[in-house]
Amino acid sequence: MDLSFRELVEPGYTDFVLQRFEWPDVREKTSFLLSPYDDKETAGQHAHQPAPKEERALQLPQDADKIENMLETGSGYRIFLNRIKEENWDKRMLKLYKKNIVNYF
Repeated sequence: MDLSFRELVEPGYTDFVLQRFEWPDVREKTSFLLSPYDDKETAGQHAHQPAPKEERALQLPQDADKIENMLETGSGYRIFLNRIKEENWDKRMLKLYKKNIVNYF
């Protein structure tokens, strides 16, 4: 199991939402954002928002193999772990992007 995923599971997360995630220079339909939730109800609400075909609620331990298969080297998938909990995550993400990505170039 990937170290970052293990870090999410250790605090006790059992409910996740896996959603398509587009990112520059990443082949279309191969990247996903994995978001941990404190409870099944909140994860379910997220999974059924505007684009339900693009998002899927997963629960541990029964769905662990699905996540692990996608994380395996050579699977062709990229999983980005969502560690931002705020509702206004887009503002924080933009700030982090400007600091860490834009300044990198």
